[in-house]
Amino acid sequence: MNVLYLVSKDTKAIMPAQSSYFRTKVLEGNTEKLSVHRAEQIIDNSCIIHGANLIGRKETVKNILNSTSKLPVPISPERGIFMFPTASDKNKDCVWVAFHHVKNYVQKGSKTYIEFYDGTGILVNASEKTIDSQYKRTSQVIVHYNRRMLFGSGKNIW
Repeated sequence: MNVLYLVSKDTKAIMPAQSSYFRTKVLEGNTEKLSVHRAEQIIDNSCIIHGANLIGRKETVKNILNSTSKLPVPISPERGIFMFPTASDKNKDCVWVAFHHVKNYVQKGSKTYIEFYDGTGILVNASEKTIDSQYKRTSQVIVHYNRRMLFGSGKNIW
């Protein structure tokens, strides 16, 4: 697949491909798609399609979380598509996981098994504590983006 992949509601994860030619493997629904593009290129292009580039999304999330590392990315906030990295995006083992597909995660030795709602799952090279932290940080970002809908205009509603 030489066309730049577009992250959708069906995208579960973007991970390194075990190939000398392909850079990433995308889990989408019940299929796996291979891409010659890096995960950051795929995510940046998907962000641009939805109104901002990856740098802009990261700057916003930096301000929300008051953090600079392992930032979750709102790919399409209006469609509820948020992804989080399992490690630094410079790390060769970094997997990008779609928040809305995660059902559960559990430590398996030195790795963590992430179970998706469709019954499938992946084993990632990160601790359960790291995945839990990333999951919670992403939920903070989601609440920030949906604060007005959830809590009204910002005035005290009680």
